[in-house]
Amino acid sequence: MKNTTFENCSMKNVDLGHTDLESSSFDHCNLLNSIFENTKLKKADLSTAFNFNIDPENNDIQECSFSQNNLHGLLDKYKIKIKV
Repeated sequence: MKNTTFENCSMKNVDLGHTDLESSSFDHCNLLNSIFENTKLKKADLSTAFNFNIDPENNDIQECSFSQNNLHGLLDKYKIKIKV
């Protein structure tokens, strides 16, 4: 599924584990309760995606794009607070 563009999608409860999503784009996508486990997200764009929970230690997020508004989706497991 490399280079796939997802636009304005509701991708709730989707299992994206072990999926190659390199250079894919998640434009305004709701990823609530979706599973990212050993997912290849290298160079993917999640800058406008929301409600995701991605563990940077268990997924390839090298050169992946995020916005400061959705960084908490990468840090939830650490139980830290991000003030904007």
